[in-house]
Amino acid sequence: MSAATAVAPPVEGGARHTDTDAPRSRRFKRPWFLPEGRRLSEEVWRQRHRGLTLLLWAHIPALFVFGLLRHLGTGSVVGQVSVLVLPGIVASLPFLGRNVRSASTSIGLVVGASLLVHMSGGSIEAHFQFFVIIAFLTLYQAWLPFLLALAYVVIEHGLVGAIDPTAVYNNSAEIHQPWKWAAIHGGFVLAASFANVLSWRLTEQEALHDGLTGLPNRVFFLDVLEKVLANRDRATTAVLFVDLDNFKDANDAFGHQVGDELLIALSHRLQRQLRAGDVLARLGGDEFAVVLTDLLGRDCAQSIAQRMLKVFEEPVRIGDVTVGAFASIGVAFADESTTAAHLLRNADLAMYEAKRDGGGRIVEYKPILHTAAIRRTELEAELRVAVAEGQFVLDYQPIVDLATSRIIGTEALVRWNHPTRGLLAPGEFINAAEVSGLIVPLGAWVIRTACEQTARWQQQEPDRAPITVAVNLSPRQLVDRTLVATVAQALHETGLDASSLCLEITEGSVIKDFDATMPILHALRTLGVSLALDDFGTGYSSLSYLKELPVTSVKIDRSFIGDLEIDSPNSQIVLAIIELAHALGMRVTAEGAETEQQLDVLKSMKSDQAQGYLLGRPMSPAALSAMLAASLGADCPVPVPRQTSYESMPTAAWSGEIA
Repeated sequence: MSAATAVAPPVEGGARHTDTDAPRSRRFKRPWFLPEGRRLSEEVWRQRHRGLTLLLWAHIPALFVFGLLRHLGTGSVVGQVSVLVLPGIVASLPFLGRNVRSASTSIGLVVGASLLVHMSGGSIEAHFQFFVIIAFLTLYQAWLPFLLALAYVVIEHGLVGAIDPTAVYNNSAEIHQPWKWAAIHGGFVLAASFANVLSWRLTEQEALHDGLTGLPNRVFFLDVLEKVLANRDRATTAVLFVDLDNFKDANDAFGHQVGDELLIALSHRLQRQLRAGDVLARLGGDEFAVVLTDLLGRDCAQSIAQRMLKVFEEPVRIGDVTVGAFASIGVAFADESTTAAHLLRNADLAMYEAKRDGGGRIVEYKPILHTAAIRRTELEAELRVAVAEGQFVLDYQPIVDLATSRIIGTEALVRWNHPTRGLLAPGEFINAAEVSGLIVPLGAWVIRTACEQTARWQQQEPDRAPITVAVNLSPRQLVDRTLVATVAQALHETGLDASSLCLEITEGSVIKDFDATMPILHALRTLGVSLALDDFGTGYSSLSYLKELPVTSVKIDRSFIGDLEIDSPNSQIVLAIIELAHALGMRVTAEGAETEQQLDVLKSMKSDQAQGYLLGRPMSPAALSAMLAASLGADCPVPVPRQTSYESMPTAAWSGEIA
């Protein structure tokens, strides 16, 4: 099947694939020419019903006046018009169900139209009222009131026409064959209503189906799911949530046209994996969902999900382009208390868990996922307050020149001074800040505060070499268009020389969107700011990108320093990194130096700088000021404390960087 072929809108029977997982019963297939009859929302239905009920009540005074004008006598008119009171009362009772109230309104309105015909003596012009009434009844977007009204026209015209022909008809042909002409009138009413029914169907088709793939959309999907939960065995019902892992990359690489064709082709593939009765929908973007019914067990849902996952193993050929697609699938099973919206949400949460585990997987929903989602939402709300109220503080960890053993700079590390939980390390909130976008204003505050404090230290210690400060940039900051202006403004307002600020980036944050980040990095270098590649050695392509990045230094990740010995495998890696960086004209800083042996090995390898608990843990600005004053006043290098286990220190003291 061509990727460019449009997907036909599925009938309510679902896809055409049948296998051993097929349901035990088959759903009635709605004829293609009939509208879906989707249930209106409560508020929309209430508004439409109120209007139609008012129209019914308006018939009473209107028909009363018409009867008097026709000189039918007050008693006769009152007797005829009074039959509309009961339908009007029933339609107005709020505790009755939709079907009862809409049926009462429908019957009342067509009875009112019949009364108009009777009072006019069967005038042909009066019959046009039926066309108007049935057109109004299509507003319910339900078959019961519409078909009730149509049936009433036929039966009433035939029955009353047989008993009192002149009350319905005013020509001899109709009078002598009332049932024949009742059927003809019914056909005329139906034909006249065809435009309304067609509009109803087309409106639903547009509102309930995805314009690209032709699949049901989110609205239709939830409507079907609500009906399934109301009418089917919940224990045999599940929802699959399918999300492409790399759709944005394909869209960016090959363009939106190829992206659209990819979605169409994949929707075909997915639909072929389903059973009759299952409903596949496109929820939006690269997200799909499936309602599974009549499952023989949980393994059945897993089997279908596995089949759907295999769909993505084969690349999709679109014109001259071959696109590989990958997906994550979340599975959620219904229970007695689950609503349609909750079941879809649960499957969505499971899908995101699959993505967090690396993607290309199937994860079943568990209640703990909802608890975690609530906590993330609460944390985001607290973070917004924290950013607005300035609840953050910076600690600074010394960076020491290994040739002179003097403090030459610091690394700024953000902490959250939570009003109830105390001082929180970055690991407890940075991810939430990144996902919510709050990392941008928080990062701007960190940059300005670090520049301000460093400028203050330089003013307090004018006789020593200017202290520098390193600030971590998150991936979100690195693609933010305001970053360069934020840095320039911070340097201007604090008076700090650009050469005293070093911005640390990770390889992953650059590689993720290389083309977008490179102009920003070059603009930062143009300002005079230094750039350091953080956690060097942990990425998969550091060497291939190192020459292209405008960085001035690299930081060796602490995982290589932990068991650093002269002849250890780590020592060979560290030595190779140092020599490579020096060959490219870059400085090297080793992170996580905790023992004198590690420090000695780093010195022997000609590492330029180091930081770690042996040289100074993260501390408040006041504590670091005292440390700087002591080292300058004694004209001696930074004091080296007794060996301390890195893991023994409080998490809030060391866990670190903004990214």
